[in-house]
Amino acid sequence: MNSKRLLAIAKFIDSNDNLIDVGCDHGYLGIYLKKNNKVNDLLLTDLRKSALNNAIENIKKYQLEINTLLTDGIKNIKIKKYNAISISGMGTQTIIKILSDLKKKNTINKLVIQSNNDLDILRSCINNMGYYLEDEITVYENDIYYVICKFVKGQKKNTNEEIRFGLIREDKIDYYTYLIEYYSDILKKIPKTNTDLINELKSNVMLLKKLLKECR
Repeated sequence: MNSKRLLAIAKFIDSNDNLIDVGCDHGYLGIYLKKNNKVNDLLLTDLRKSALNNAIENIKKYQLEINTLLTDGIKNIKIKKYNAISISGMGTQTIIKILSDLKKKNTINKLVIQSNNDLDILRSCINNMGYYLEDEITVYENDIYYVICKFVKGQKKNTNEEIRFGLIREDKIDYYTYLIEYYSDILKKIPKTNTDLINELKSNVMLLKKLLKECR
C-alpha cells in the first residue's frame, strides 16, 4: 500500500484492536492491516454495493478472510464486538451523522478519523461526544494536506487551540505555513467593510504563527 494517508491511519490501529472500517471503498486499509497482522478482528463496511464488491474482490485476490457488510455507516452492526472505528475520506457532517448512531454506552474506545473539511467542527463535536483528541498525523499527498485524528474515550476536554488547529506536531509545520498563506491571501481580497471576517482571519493567522513556532 503506497498511500501516505492510509498508512498514517494504520499507525493508529493496534494489533489487539477489533476494528470497524466505515466506508472501506476498495478495502486497501483493511487488507494492509490484516495482511501485516496489525489488527485482531476487522469488519469492512460501505454504503455502496459497487465499492464493497471491489473490496471483496481485492480481499479474495490476497487470499484473506475479512468480514464485510453493506450498510449505512454503523447501522446493523453488533457494536459490542468492536473497540475501534475508522472513518476516512468523508466530510465532517457525514462523519458526525454516522457517529450519532453510537449509543452513549458503547464499547468503542478509539476513533481514527480523517475528514475532508471542517476539522474544527469535527474535533469539537467528537470531544463533546466523550472522546479526547489524543494524537494526530498530518501528511501531504496528491497536493492535499490530510490530518488524521486519533480520539480516545475520556471526559478530558481539548483546549480551544487544539479544537481550532489540532495538536502541536512537527509534521504540521508545512501545513500551518500553508494555512497562514491561505488566510493571508484571502485577507488581501475581501472588502474592508467585512470586518467580522477580517477579524476572524487575522485571529487565525496570529494563532497559526504562534503554533508554528511551537512546532519547531
